[in-house]
Amino acid sequence: MTQSKIISARRLSMIGALAIVASTVINIIISLIARSWLHTSPTFAPLGIGPIIFWSVVCGIGATIVFGQVARHAQQPVLTYVVIAALVYLCTFIPDGLLISGDLPFKGATFISVITLMAMHAAEAIIMIITFISLGFRKKI
Repeated sequence: MTQSKIISARRLSMIGALAIVASTVINIIISLIARSWLHTSPTFAPLGIGPIIFWSVVCGIGATIVFGQVARHAQQPVLTYVVIAALVYLCTFIPDGLLISGDLPFKGATFISVITLMAMHAAEAIIMIITFISLGFRKKI
């Protein structure tokens, strides 16, 4: 049995839910620390609890679907998933970079607020990749 055939829909959904909860909690913690210690702008909407929960869930569901498809169809699913996930998460820095440069006006988008948002993107990427790779292919690793 190959790696691509060992993940059931139930296992995939459980791993996805775990990754989503973990990334949501970590992102809320990052936001709260940034607000209290770094005094990020309270008007910067992406650092609010609602948007953090929404985007963590939406992106986590997307990552779960991609992982499931890669695990089923790729000849080298671990490498394929890591490459896809890294490219997708690198793309999330594009709008953040536009916020820092001032090319994309957004209320409360200070340098510290945007760096915090970037840290949250990186944290979610790390959590998703590590969770899926370590738990998704546990029988083979």
